[in-house]
Amino acid sequence: MTPNDLTRAFRLDLTRREFLQRISVASLGVVGAAASLAPAGVTETGPQAAPGSGGARDLPSGGKPIKLFCCDLNWVRLDKPFFDTPPAAPQDWAFINPTDYFEWHKEFGGNVMFCQAYTVGGYAFYPTKLGPVAPGPGGDLFPELFRLTRKANMPFHAYFCVGADLVMSNMRDSWVIPTSRPFGTHNFGFLAPESPWTDLLCARIKEFLRLYPVEWILFDWFVYGNLYTNDFAVQPAWFVKDPFKEIIEREMPDDAKKITPEESLRYKREVLTRQFNRIREAVYEGNSETKIYFNVPYWKPNEALWIDHPMLNESDMLFAESSNEIVRWLLRIRKPHQRVMTTVVGRQDGVSDPTTWGKWFEAGCDFFGYAWGTPPDFRPHPAYAAAVDTVRQAYHQMP
Repeated sequence: MTPNDLTRAFRLDLTRREFLQRISVASLGVVGAAASLAPAGVTETGPQAAPGSGGARDLPSGGKPIKLFCCDLNWVRLDKPFFDTPPAAPQDWAFINPTDYFEWHKEFGGNVMFCQAYTVGGYAFYPTKLGPVAPGPGGDLFPELFRLTRKANMPFHAYFCVGADLVMSNMRDSWVIPTSRPFGTHNFGFLAPESPWTDLLCARIKEFLRLYPVEWILFDWFVYGNLYTNDFAVQPAWFVKDPFKEIIEREMPDDAKKITPEESLRYKREVLTRQFNRIREAVYEGNSETKIYFNVPYWKPNEALWIDHPMLNESDMLFAESSNEIVRWLLRIRKPHQRVMTTVVGRQDGVSDPTTWGKWFEAGCDFFGYAWGTPPDFRPHPAYAAAVDTVRQAYHQMP
């Protein structure tokens, strides 16, 4: 993901009671700037001890964090002809041994399993009737992992990408938001929530959950137009015409410059609300017990697009692909039913910091980590060695 230059500033003088009181106030829907929520005695690297039993049940995690790590099958880390991380091709991870993959993650210290149902590349690791399937044994990877988790009584977190599918964005360019194709070698377009793409995505979700009723699904790249959705200007398109008239109450102009920033913001909020509601309904119809969380991603707290948005208010967990002040903001605004998950390894642009795990453990967070391997070896590339080792040790120290 694209680097950002967000800074970290943590006050360390709050007691646990003050911390929990602020969380309680935040659960009433108070949104805005507030002091740091780091508990007393927590340093930047954090203590390596579990929180006291008193009040643990009031933490988002209930004192028992989700410890998730994934050898990410969306991408590959290549050293030749140059250091690069392109999207994984269908054959790259199709020959993973499911038992080896499961056992590696279990020994790492994770207490849940994670695997892509559909990759960003646009193919599935299970036998679907609604799109391409990884070749050879790749079509049985998810079913086998699911079977192993049921046998081990381990929860499963599955994955769908909302904003991108390389197969569909290149076979259905008419579903792609204009100006959304980034420059560079990884040239894909962001798919429009208003287009038939959402119909296909929801059909896939329902099909998948009826086959594999997993406990959680992470919906990645819940965005509009690019990863900096808050700043993206709505572009005229055939799929924008009708909803624009419904939402803005005037005809869609033929020039993006004629759409004001206020109209653009209003339009994006509503269109993404509609897509969120469609996804949530599809999940419920597929398996009413499955919980959901979304990767936006956030770039700073309180971006106008997300303030009091239904995705923030109604998801079962709030997810930050970072371990910086975004997590403090999510802790502040979460509703009583919501967990908060931080990413402590993965992004290598300074916003995924493994050494902060103790602080977020004390705050009651859940944990996400990911790393990319080089086919055919799914294990993390050596560039991740230090960060991955820190998280491995942390997971084994947590309860």
